[in-house]
Amino acid sequence: MATSTSPQHIDVRLPHNTSVKQERELGAFARYCVQRIEKDLGERQQWIVEIDLGGRGYSALVEVRYRDLQLETRGYGQDGPLAIWDAMCRMEQELRHSLFASTRAAND
Repeated sequence: MATSTSPQHIDVRLPHNTSVKQERELGAFARYCVQRIEKDLGERQQWIVEIDLGGRGYSALVEVRYRDLQLETRGYGQDGPLAIWDAMCRMEQELRHSLFASTRAAND
């Protein structure tokens, strides 16, 4: 897997046979999605976005680490960006749920 790390807390992993253009575009899109989520919910310690091509299309595994919390979700699509988007939408909901639950517990 090729790895792209910019900003440093975002690690994008792609298959070895990914072209330079695909690597640049998928990496930029994954970082955009992370930055969009972090704009609303705050920065997290580490993001790992791993894209893979399987028999039924693309899949994207997104893993987030924040303090003692580690969340992981997977998205699917006919191309890399759709798989990333699907996984990021799921992750955003997970993060919102976790944030709501921790805020609620602190207020009880």
